[in-house]
Amino acid sequence: MTRIGLILICIFIIGCSEGWKSENFSHEDVSKNEKDFLTDSKKCITNKDKFSHKIQGRELGFEGEHAGYLGCMKMQGWSRKSISKTG
Repeated sequence: MTRIGLILICIFIIGCSEGWKSENFSHEDVSKNEKDFLTDSKKCITNKDKFSHKIQGRELGFEGEHAGYLGCMKMQGWSRKSISKTG
């Protein structure tokens, strides 16, 4: 494989990673852990582009390219934590 091919593969892998982390979400059931988050997140990443999930996400107030994913996660009981800036 050529250098350009390897570079393109690396860019594709890095560009396609969503970067969703369990510490950025909380669940309404406090007994849910990181393993539960990863299971639900994987399912929502797979289904995020479905039209029904995009609409559901928008109905829940999410906008942009992540509406489908965030709507799916919300329906699984996960809420995105607000990011507070201190300083």
